[in-house]
Amino acid sequence: MTTTYSRNRGLLGDLAARLTAGQTVIPEDATYEQVRQLWNGRVKTRPAAIVRCLSVQDVIDTVRWTRTHGLPISVRGAGHDFAGRALSENGIAIDLSQMRAVNIDPGGRTAHVQAGATAGDLIEAAERYGLATTTGSISSVGMAGFTLGGGYSPLLGAYGLGADNLLSAQVVTADGQLLTASVREHADLLWGLRGGGGNFGVVVSLEYRLHPLTTVLSGPLLYPLDQARAVLHRFNEFIATAPDELTVITGFIQTPEGSTVLVLSPTYCGPLEDGEQAIAPLRTFGTLLVDQVQPVTYNAVIHAQDAIAPQGRHYYLQTQSLKGFQTEAIEVLIEQGLPLPSPFSKILIHNFHGAASRVGATETAFALRQDHSMVELIAAWEPQSPSEEQQHIQWAKNVSQALAPYALKGGYINALDEQEQERVPLAFGSNYERLVELKRTYDPNDVFRSTIGHITL
Repeated sequence: MTTTYSRNRGLLGDLAARLTAGQTVIPEDATYEQVRQLWNGRVKTRPAAIVRCLSVQDVIDTVRWTRTHGLPISVRGAGHDFAGRALSENGIAIDLSQMRAVNIDPGGRTAHVQAGATAGDLIEAAERYGLATTTGSISSVGMAGFTLGGGYSPLLGAYGLGADNLLSAQVVTADGQLLTASVREHADLLWGLRGGGGNFGVVVSLEYRLHPLTTVLSGPLLYPLDQARAVLHRFNEFIATAPDELTVITGFIQTPEGSTVLVLSPTYCGPLEDGEQAIAPLRTFGTLLVDQVQPVTYNAVIHAQDAIAPQGRHYYLQTQSLKGFQTEAIEVLIEQGLPLPSPFSKILIHNFHGAASRVGATETAFALRQDHSMVELIAAWEPQSPSEEQQHIQWAKNVSQALAPYALKGGYINALDEQEQERVPLAFGSNYERLVELKRTYDPNDVFRSTIGHITL
């Protein structure tokens, strides 16, 4: 037990007594290690207490108490957090992961979602009414953090980012007030929540726009590695004119047999007969090893990815956004990105286009609104020795640095490492100064500093 824990033990008892529904978990508790665990097993941060909130009042009481006692504060949604920003060392972690209710209004085509809800929670609830919205590509991704950072998705070409589908949100501010951000009230805050990170308060619920959707055309197309250059060049030409309904994730993965392959993973969310025609060219870029594109539910598409990124594995992520697949960038990906450093590591490239690109750069906090390819360099490994861990981390850093000369400025704040603070202003571009002013309005004392895309005052 650290001296910090000892000094605060009495105070933490006072916090626990103030909660109306939730509970505090401290390092002495038998459940602490289990509750502390995030999706990324590499994160070892140990808060002084984790407050498992069950109500908005729990959140309000915790924010007020923590500010009074001058302790660091962090916010955990669903816990699908690669960088560990949901936890602060010796601080108070507001844990919303048990607040997962989803309520669907089928007539209004909207969903009200508590801040601990995952993509899977929302998809399954909306599916009953033949509806869906933009979500993360793995079911365990939390909707709140996903949305606050922007929200890339297999549906973004047709429906935009997760942030673009956010209609309103309830937020507990740094002074413990509950506000509703919408186009009718606190519209400036809604603008900031649409891609501006968790800088302004604790988001406790979100309202989303839903779209009619049941079945999509989706599945992996695998090409052999020796055809990767030719396929990526042809794909670069293809995506320039792809319809909104077709969004394609590409990249390099390792098969269960140990071979590295190029994957094209299309998702078409329009009429299936049109989708077959739209996807057909993807099958002609070389000699296919696997073709599993078929009509499936959107729910099935998202859950199919769960096995490739299980909770508890160790992860390290770097990202760069490319204007397109220039020859030089393709060479970096193949010559320096491969071989992958482990059977679980992968390179995934998200296709940003369509409806997401037609939103003005200043309409939301998320500023990068031109067509681009967002490259995720995902090092993933089972716990081994510290030296082996460093090798995985260095692979991602080296490839990211090699891609940087061909990349757009900034990056995707949901995927920035905690050591990359200098990239945050570049990611927000011309919106950054407006976000700074918004921070001064809603969090002038920088209470919420353990957050994605932290804005410094």
